[in-house]
Amino acid sequence: MIRLGLIGLGQAAQLLHLPNLEKIPEKFQITAVADISAQLCGCVAEKYQVPCQFHDGLDLIRCSDVDAVMILSAGDHAEYAIAALEAGKHVFIEKPMTCDPDLAERLLETKRAHPELVAMVGYCRRYNDSFLKLKELLAADPRPISYVRARTLVLEGPWYLENTWHEKKAEDLDPAGRADMQRKTFAEYNRLLGGNATQAQLMAYLLMTASGCHILSAVRELIGLPKAIRAAALSPAGTQFTLLLEYEGFNLVFEEMNDQSVVEFDESIEIYQGDRKLSLKYDSPYIRYLPSQLTVQDLENGQARTTIYGPQYHDMFFNELLEFHRCIVEQDTPKCDVFDAAEDVKLFLEIGKQMR
Repeated sequence: MIRLGLIGLGQAAQLLHLPNLEKIPEKFQITAVADISAQLCGCVAEKYQVPCQFHDGLDLIRCSDVDAVMILSAGDHAEYAIAALEAGKHVFIEKPMTCDPDLAERLLETKRAHPELVAMVGYCRRYNDSFLKLKELLAADPRPISYVRARTLVLEGPWYLENTWHEKKAEDLDPAGRADMQRKTFAEYNRLLGGNATQAQLMAYLLMTASGCHILSAVRELIGLPKAIRAAALSPAGTQFTLLLEYEGFNLVFEEMNDQSVVEFDESIEIYQGDRKLSLKYDSPYIRYLPSQLTVQDLENGQARTTIYGPQYHDMFFNELLEFHRCIVEQDTPKCDVFDAAEDVKLFLEIGKQMR
């Protein structure tokens, strides 16, 4: 039994992680929660019978009744992750791990000093069953890749949450504090991007590191890092952008849109291999247990053929929790660890600096 503490009790905790943790009490016992909102702390602690409440994440990290920490709060997660490792706690870090390469290096140095501890980053799409099948099929086939398309076209969250879930909001916090937090976030992004970033550039960088990072990281696991960033084109508001990344022998086009009025969730990866196409489409995490499936189109004896793998109903958030538990128990390293995520920190910052 791993005693678990959660820092940050907002949407990610309430809708994505706590319902899954509730299903595996034999693996995790939630012994502590922390949030700047006393209201959220009280609500979550009562619902899940959590004995310890804190309003400062560092106090939770110091709690002797906690073996592992999940960092689900807003903002940069590196400082909490460093503190958790230094306190001898395993840590699960929601994305983005950090946007600051200096903080990333500090975190890596801390992890090197604590090789016995697990430091996992929450790239849930990479634990989706259909994604794992896609990776297996791609690795087993020698046909070279000729083209890759990927996208994140979403603005479903507010509508789905209004009509399906009932997220508890922190009504005891000053709204001005949220606005100040966003100003500080954009000021930090501006510093990282060189000090003269446009508002559109800041918005696009926020969307990429908070949302598009899922698919970009998944693609990186499949085909590696690009040779070059050929284009990073923004809409005037920065709520739409398109990337053109060059690989050896082929290009990747990635698009993100977060400002449409249509209620949809379109996250996809499509890989072309001449006479074969592998297509993975994710569905919204805000409706539980929607299936995913992998579609493969190719030719057999000159005839067009379509093969569907799935549907897969396993929750990818549940899969990553099982992996976090397994790695702690077996003293193993998750594929999405802090060293892996550091590759994204560097890539995203390079893309952000080229956004125009």
